[in-house]
Amino acid sequence: MKKIITSIIICLTSYFAMAQEKTAASLKEADLTRFKIMIAQDGAGLENILHKDLVYVHSSGTKDDKTSYIQSIVSKKTIYHKIDVIELTQRIYGNIGINNGIVHVVNLKDGVELPANKLTFTDVYVFENGRWQMVSWQSTKLPVQ
Repeated sequence: MKKIITSIIICLTSYFAMAQEKTAASLKEADLTRFKIMIAQDGAGLENILHKDLVYVHSSGTKDDKTSYIQSIVSKKTIYHKIDVIELTQRIYGNIGINNGIVHVVNLKDGVELPANKLTFTDVYVFENGRWQMVSWQSTKLPVQ
C-alpha cells in the first residue's frame, strides 16, 4: 500500500513539475520533486526532470551523464533512502536557474542505512519545453555535526 501511495504522489508531482512557470518558487519545487523522484527510484520521472545534457558530479568526484545516472538509481546500485533539505536558495537568469543548498542524504546498502552525508551543492536547471530540467549537479561533503 505504501508503494502505491508513493507512486501516486510521484506521478502527481511529476505532472505538476511538467507544467511550470519560470519562477524561483517553481525552480525550488523542481529540486524538491527531483529528490522525491530519486527516493522513489522512478526512472520515468528522472527521464522527465533531467536534461539530455546532464553532467552529475557526485561528492565522491565520480561523474555521470543522464543515462548512467538514471541507470544507477533504477538498477538500485544507488539507493537514496532520505534526502532532508537544510538550505535551498534560487537564482534565475533568463532560462537558467541555479539552486544552492545543503542536504542530508542517507543511502541504503543491502537494506541497511549508511551514515548520513551532509552535502553542499550547486545545481543548474534549464527552462525548456515549459518545465525546469536539471542540466548540472556538483556537490561536496561537509562535516556531519
